[in-house]
Amino acid sequence: MTTATASLPAAKTSPGIGNTLAAEWTKLRSVRSTWVVVIAAAVVSVGFSVLFSFLTEQDYQNLPAGQKIDFDSAGTSMVGMNLGLILISVLGVLAVSGEYSTGMMRLTLAITPHRGRVLVAKAVVVGLLAFVLGTLFASAAFFVGQLVLGLNPAIPTLGLGGPGVLRSLLGWGAEMAAFALLALSFGVMMRSAAGAIATAIGFIFAPAILGALLPTWVQRDILAYFPASAAEQLSTAQLKPDSVTYLGPLTGGGTLLTWVAVALVVAFSLMGKRDSG
Repeated sequence: MTTATASLPAAKTSPGIGNTLAAEWTKLRSVRSTWVVVIAAAVVSVGFSVLFSFLTEQDYQNLPAGQKIDFDSAGTSMVGMNLGLILISVLGVLAVSGEYSTGMMRLTLAITPHRGRVLVAKAVVVGLLAFVLGTLFASAAFFVGQLVLGLNPAIPTLGLGGPGVLRSLLGWGAEMAAFALLALSFGVMMRSAAGAIATAIGFIFAPAILGALLPTWVQRDILAYFPASAAEQLSTAQLKPDSVTYLGPLTGGGTLLTWVAVALVVAFSLMGKRDSG
């Protein structure tokens, strides 16, 4: 007697976090715009820093005595990093906005229905890439800049063991990672590259632009806790405790981490409630 056995269809399983991470990294590195932005960020971060160091080395003798006493050798050699920060923020936006504009997000979420897993994978890939790039750019700018400044024997230069130098190099990696993740979150919230990039740039430059126009208490109690001001506590080697926006590295780092966490939570909330396209 032959018994017929009905074959049950295999249950669909969504990819695990490892596969999702690999997929997000493949998508990010296979897009030409990723490498265009990375190369541009390297050029402006390192190139402008070295150029500024060269100009400073040439004109150092003309600086006022007060500026020579408080000369920030590390900051001078990494002045171009703020320009690179803009481009890394653009990279964070492009990591997600392109999928919305082309409709690829529908396919991504069809393969991996767990929106949280997709967002976490994107955040890990973008954040790690931005941290590595920020640290590399800052290190290259610092070491080449110190060599250039050292051509003038009157200029005090620093090594890796100088006060605040290592924290500053790693801090630039953390700052670029944080702003890339903020920009990624804005991209998910707005699903518009232009709007997300404009918002990210506003967060970068708002304290510097508005600070001089606002009362001291606003700078101390509000602007000091904006992401850019908080990040400076990590990426600035020569911190000034008497500055109105001074928070210190620990408070600044905690504030920046809070901004990133809140932005990602809001992005996840909206990603879960809205359609994928």
